[in-house]
Amino acid sequence: MPRETGEPRSSRTLLSVAAALAGVALLVWQIRSVGLDQIAELLARVRFGFLGILALSLARFTLRSFAWITLIGEDVPLGRAVAATITGDAVGNMTPLSLLVSEPTKAFYLGRGVKPSRALAALAAETFLYSVTVAIFIIIGTVAMLTTFPVTDAVQWAGLVALAAMVTVLAAALWIVWRQPAVASATLARIPLLKLDVLAAKVRDFESQTYGFVSRSRGLLRLVFTCETSFHLLSFAESYLTLWLVTGRSLPLEAFILDTVNRIINVAFRVVPFKVGVDEMGAGFVAPAIGLSPAVGVTLALVRKGRLITWAAVGFALLAKRAGRAS
Repeated sequence: MPRETGEPRSSRTLLSVAAALAGVALLVWQIRSVGLDQIAELLARVRFGFLGILALSLARFTLRSFAWITLIGEDVPLGRAVAATITGDAVGNMTPLSLLVSEPTKAFYLGRGVKPSRALAALAAETFLYSVTVAIFIIIGTVAMLTTFPVTDAVQWAGLVALAAMVTVLAAALWIVWRQPAVASATLARIPLLKLDVLAAKVRDFESQTYGFVSRSRGLLRLVFTCETSFHLLSFAESYLTLWLVTGRSLPLEAFILDTVNRIINVAFRVVPFKVGVDEMGAGFVAPAIGLSPAVGVTLALVRKGRLITWAAVGFALLAKRAGRAS
């Protein structure tokens, strides 16, 4: 891999720090406006239920990892794929570059017998199929919120924007599957004054591999979509469990809507490390619209943040262990 100059790396570091500081400031403001004592009281109710939340999130990692190695089509140990997924997510959550660093990290961590280009192409295809299910999930959750609860004008406007964006995503996905455009390679080949034909050919090969994975047999794709759908069902289960631990009530529809809000934030604010501040802001903003206090929404987001940080620690430990073996 080519070495980077100090300037780009320094720029990315400054961007990461700026995004993190902005998120922390937003988080502090949100907690102060809601009330630290109230949030602390709600967080205390989670206790050992956090282990159940971690178990559900581990199952979610496993489902997406299984979908990935299913597309690869080679004999790859599921445990190694899960470790690669956890490691890549840890790296991606730490930087505004998100997918640009998380996906290559997963592919290179997998290693041993699987070409990084093949692993990355299969991962790109899995991410594409996952994105389609995310759009569907957000559409269903947003429609449920807008048709069930008497939301404010601001929440309704935000919901309609989310709906329009996800419909656009689905339309774009259908177009990509139909036309299979060589966007990246064609762009590289047309850059004036630079001879990038070799690089463009490699990128085109990668695009062809990715489209090949997306266009595989219906039975295989059905299995992958089942994994992606199950991933979302477990995500809902995680939100439901957290909401039940915090409120002591069974609130399936409210949990589904708050989980949808988290999906929207994950899409819209990838550049913010760990979604610090924006996740809490979004959940605190929507919670009153569905009959819950802002403190409940913020607490739900903070528990989710604890889960992210826990798995990030595991991911960096795995990465350090792998680096130690390589040295």
